[in-house]
Formats: sequence, C-alpha cells, structure tokens
Amino acid sequence: MNIRKKILLAAVLAALAGLSWYLGSVLSPQQIHAALDGLGFWAPLGYMALFSVLPAVFFPVAVLALAGGLLFGLWKGAVYTFIGAIINCSLMFFLARHVGRQKIEAMIRRRLSPQWQQRLEKLEGREGFALLILLRLIPAVPYNLINYAFGLTGMGWGSYILASAIGIIPGTFAFINIGDKVLEVGSPDFWIAIGLLMALLVVTTLLGKVLYKEKRT
Repeated sequence: MNIRKKILLAAVLAALAGLSWYLGSVLSPQQIHAALDGLGFWAPLGYMALFSVLPAVFFPVAVLALAGGLLFGLWKGAVYTFIGAIINCSLMFFLARHVGRQKIEAMIRRRLSPQWQQRLEKLEGREGFALLILLRLIPAVPYNLINYAFGLTGMGWGSYILASAIGIIPGTFAFINIGDKVLEVGSPDFWIAIGLLMALLVVTTLLGKVLYKEKRT
C-alpha cells in the first residue's frame, strides 16, 4: 500500500473512530430511534447503513440492535439488523485481511489471550466453521473482535459468512425483542424478553466451556 493510500485509510479510520466515540458517549437507543425516525421512508436504509459501518470502530452493537427493535419492531427490526450485520461482517473481514492487517493483528494480540491466538491460527475446515457459529451465539463474546480475528485466519469468506449468518440469528432476535419491548418495562413481555437473552447467555456460555474443555483434553 502506498503512502497516499495509507494516509487516506488512517484519516477514514480516525473519522469513523471519532464518530463512534461521539455517538457511543452521547446517544441512547431512544435517541438513535428518534434520529432514524426522522428519516421517514429512508429509516431502514439509514439503520442498515449505521449497522454496516459503526461496529467496525467498536460502537456498541447492542445499542444499535435495541434501537432497531424500538423503531421497527421485532420482525422488521430483525431483518434489517441481520442485513446490516452481514454487510458489516464482510467489511470487517476484508479490512482485516486486505487493508489494515498489521494494525489489526496488533490489536488482536492486545485483546486476545495467547491461547486463543494460537487456536485461531490453527483453525481448519469444520472446526473453524463450528467455532465461529458458537462464538456468534454467545452474547458475551465481542461481535466486533470476532469479525477482525477471523479475517486474520485462513477461513474463506463464503464459509465465514455462512457460519456468521447461522450464529447471529438467535442473538439478533434476543436483542431486537428487548428493543421492541423496551417501552413496556415491567410488563410480562419485557421480562420474558430479558429472560430469553439471559437463557441464551447461560446456555451458550456453558456449551462453550464444555466444548473448549473437550478440545483441550
């Protein structure tokens, strides 16, 4: 990459990082909802555009998803979120693999334990596919970090996107469902939505511990 392209990339990433920091520090799901609602007919495109770009600079995905549920309801919100997430997964995958590989490798080394770094480096075939699905299912695992980390592996884009699509569906519905019910705090539907998210967190975390323990033995 020549000097001009490096400078342009750095400027774009700095601008996105600044936007992400600003939005993450001052905006709530309700405020994002209000801003998008003002777009009228274009609100779905605006929402998908935000979801496609902002997670690349570590804007909280949960905030966007809650805003999507609040604005569009469960089913439309889930569809728009799924589309935005798949676009974002692709964007971050290609950024890691072809654009900012060295910087992203340095970030991964800071954020991931050496044990996990070694495991990702050795991923092959079905193991990598199954692991990615599992990591996508666990809400506690940072969505953004997974995108960048797998862009550094030898996994092909097609397998990565298919595994990502399968893995993000349960979490998408869980967070969008909470956003859909957030104006009904205290109602049975709201607490059911919270309970479903907690159940997903507990079950997938336990499953991850079991599978990882089996892998080590």
